[in-house]
Amino acid sequence: MSINLTGASPLQSEINSAFWSSQNYPELTINIVAGKANPAKAEGFTLNASRLGAVIDATIGVADEGSFRYALNALLQWINSGSALISLDDGPDFAVRGVVEGFYGKPWSHQQRLRALKLFGDYNMNTYFLAPKDVPWQRFNWRALFDVNFLTLTQELIHMGDLNAIDITICVSPGLSVKYSDQADVMAVVGRYKQLFDLGARHFGLLWDDIAWELSHPEDIAAYVSTAAAHADFTNRVWAELMKLDSTLQLTMCPMHYSGRGNEPYLVELGRELHARINLMWTGRSICSEYLDISDAVIFERTTMRPPLYWDNFPVNDGSMQKSLFIGPVRGREVGLQKYSAGLLSNPMLQFEMSQFPLFTIGQYLWNTASYNPDQSWEDALVHLVKDEIDRTVLRAFMRTSMGTVVGGDPAPDLRGVFRKGVTAWRKGELQIAGDIFISAGHEMVANHDYLLSPNFSRPEIIAEISMWLEKYLIGAEVLVGLGQVLKRCGFDSGRGCISGTEKEISDLGALTERLQAHRKNLFGDQIEGPINELMAELGS
Repeated sequence: MSINLTGASPLQSEINSAFWSSQNYPELTINIVAGKANPAKAEGFTLNASRLGAVIDATIGVADEGSFRYALNALLQWINSGSALISLDDGPDFAVRGVVEGFYGKPWSHQQRLRALKLFGDYNMNTYFLAPKDVPWQRFNWRALFDVNFLTLTQELIHMGDLNAIDITICVSPGLSVKYSDQADVMAVVGRYKQLFDLGARHFGLLWDDIAWELSHPEDIAAYVSTAAAHADFTNRVWAELMKLDSTLQLTMCPMHYSGRGNEPYLVELGRELHARINLMWTGRSICSEYLDISDAVIFERTTMRPPLYWDNFPVNDGSMQKSLFIGPVRGREVGLQKYSAGLLSNPMLQFEMSQFPLFTIGQYLWNTASYNPDQSWEDALVHLVKDEIDRTVLRAFMRTSMGTVVGGDPAPDLRGVFRKGVTAWRKGELQIAGDIFISAGHEMVANHDYLLSPNFSRPEIIAEISMWLEKYLIGAEVLVGLGQVLKRCGFDSGRGCISGTEKEISDLGALTERLQAHRKNLFGDQIEGPINELMAELGS
């Protein structure tokens, strides 16, 4: 592959080299001319390209250097389409688009974060908030300056972010022990921000989530009429110090009351007192909101006098949700929400690899809400993230037994089809046919399970994350086979139009459901247990 770039800035040249280093098109010669343009949208680009044989000629125009990365994404997509020409003026809907690593539990590793920045660039995102709950520097040891090792790793993240048009935001969460009235605590936070500023960071996070609602220090109780007043005052003083460094810096605050109707008294007071340029995060109606819609965003903006910057708790699975994988596409986010929002950051799962599938779909939603199609986006994610077709087919079959989303969608759509066909057969008294349907589906799942655990599957890092769910998957496969065998032993009472059997069949079915329930991971929704319980009831009648 030959890549020839002219007219680019030094940063765009670096972006270009990093982008094509991970691609493999040995037969192509790609000539790119970079220049200035005035795209229709902020952070947008213009792209004109043609193909003649193995030669690609492209012209990219941007107003912001980093948008060159998004144009390369569009160029590559067009190359893969096989089309001869493209003329495009495109740009994102949401101003802030990205990820907040803000979950409880084991944080992502540094190497995973470096990989994440490349992937987030692929998804046309532009922001990565680093705010892992269970690391000492985030919430417990926040008064100390960052050590040399942390700063070295952060410098690597910032550089990788620059190559992929991703802004790195390191957050501080002082709320567990802060004294709001103490200027020394303000300066402790600012001291960290100054270290990050020197590395090139220009966006900072100050988080007051998941802390005590009451003021605890006597000095604070004497100084403030409420916790909201304390939060506003402390944050404003941090902001004032940041403005001494650079008046273009951004500060985003997560309030203590971060979910609900958006008109709570805390938010009313906070919005009134907080500097107008400070972003406020919000998770929507619930901590894990089924939907994010315009009407709620309007209430929040009227209350706080600024649009929400969404901390979207999908696909996060920390705390009590660790039994589940939320690997389906994002749903329930309204078309046009960007007009009433400062941006949206997704809080991912503890499982880095599996998080990438829903994050891909989130990136597509944030880029263009009107054209976003959840199911097609999810299929696109599979193609982008799993290159081998056989690997992709087998992994897809497993993933479609755990399509967990906060709203809408079927957790196990393929199994629903199996049960629809099998139950229809047993309702007609075709018990041998019904049994074979379930046995065949179970055997197919066993084969999938074995392939995923074999050396033939090219993504062992994925398997390491889902090993416990693969155990449940194999149990489900064996339960389907058992269900089919029980059905084939049953009789059919044509007079009553129902299945007949003995206590042995009921006992065997009960044992199958107990096997499923004994495993602590969630899979299949209610696709298997529900029909088996119904069959047991029918046999018992």
